[in-house]
Amino acid sequence: MKTRIYEVKSIDEAKELAVKELGISEDNFEVNIVKETKGFLGIGGKLEVEVKVTTDGITKGKEYIQMILDTNGIDGLIEKKEREDSVEFSIDAGEYNGYLIGKNSRNLIALQMLVSIIVNNYYEKDELKTVLVDVGGYKKRREKNIESMAVEYGKQVARTKQAVKLDGLNAYERKIVHNKLSSWKDVKTYSEGEEPNRVLIIEAK
Repeated sequence: MKTRIYEVKSIDEAKELAVKELGISEDNFEVNIVKETKGFLGIGGKLEVEVKVTTDGITKGKEYIQMILDTNGIDGLIEKKEREDSVEFSIDAGEYNGYLIGKNSRNLIALQMLVSIIVNNYYEKDELKTVLVDVGGYKKRREKNIESMAVEYGKQVARTKQAVKLDGLNAYERKIVHNKLSSWKDVKTYSEGEEPNRVLIIEAK
């Protein structure tokens, strides 16, 4: 959890600084006086104050997803799985799954990005979590399909020596292809262009 030390004149000043720097409300951290230095005749005294985040970022991430569902009137289940430095939120909202995924999974990508920001706002840099958000098992199915596609195109390029250009993939999906073919000896992959028109190319070595 994030911890900050402030040299201030009062506890209230430390709280104000923490709220501004950490971007969280007072009920998400605790304040302790580490050292108190009294000034001359009681004037100009200083406090060394430790502010420590007490709220779990992963819990906040799940609460944010629930808020998104509630705001949109969606009745869904959220399952949370933690593994060392990563967390996956799996959402099942029935008929609303398609809405949460969006065209070309844009809504899902945006949701994952926002949840990741919220979760990691409560941790130090060496504690950051890899956050994954899936809806109705979409990502797992999509990943398997993309891996199968990568293998088929990889074989085709190795056989024909003709490069293949894949468009319409987002950064996460391009990474799946790169990873799947990274150990192949007869083909290589790379991306070129700028988003949202960036493309992945598979070509013979």
